[in-house]
Amino acid sequence: MGWLIGGAIVLIIFLFSRRASAVVVALLAVAWVGFWLATDRKSEQEPSNQSVSISANSDPQLCPNPDMPVSVRITNHADRALETVSFSLVAKQRNSIVYRASHTSGEAIAPGDTFSTCYGLNPLSFAIRTVRYDPRELDWTGETSLTRFASP
Repeated sequence: MGWLIGGAIVLIIFLFSRRASAVVVALLAVAWVGFWLATDRKSEQEPSNQSVSISANSDPQLCPNPDMPVSVRITNHADRALETVSFSLVAKQRNSIVYRASHTSGEAIAPGDTFSTCYGLNPLSFAIRTVRYDPRELDWTGETSLTRFASP
């Protein structure tokens, strides 16, 4: 809507004075370039989901409790503290996804630090609920979906 109004104003100014419309178009171009540069720099400064890595495995040494067999490591690669991360815990067997569950961690993780914890399995998150899977025989991964970082 703003572009339509701006175009109409430039057209009206063009009908009265071509020189004035050229000045208005030049000012709009400078404003647009300034806005583009400002938003581009801001997006470079914002950490993203790629600033967080999540690894998961089912190592009985890391998680000896059979009710919580999956170890998850969340690493913050950003230059700001990670406040919240939402992720999917995924298990594959022979390249087929057999388990997917969503989790959220509210653990504050400083820049460069790692947080590890153990998770239990939700029986409703298995693709085939009638089959009993051994968590140690599955290939586990974590997929980051949302992140929230501390304000600069």
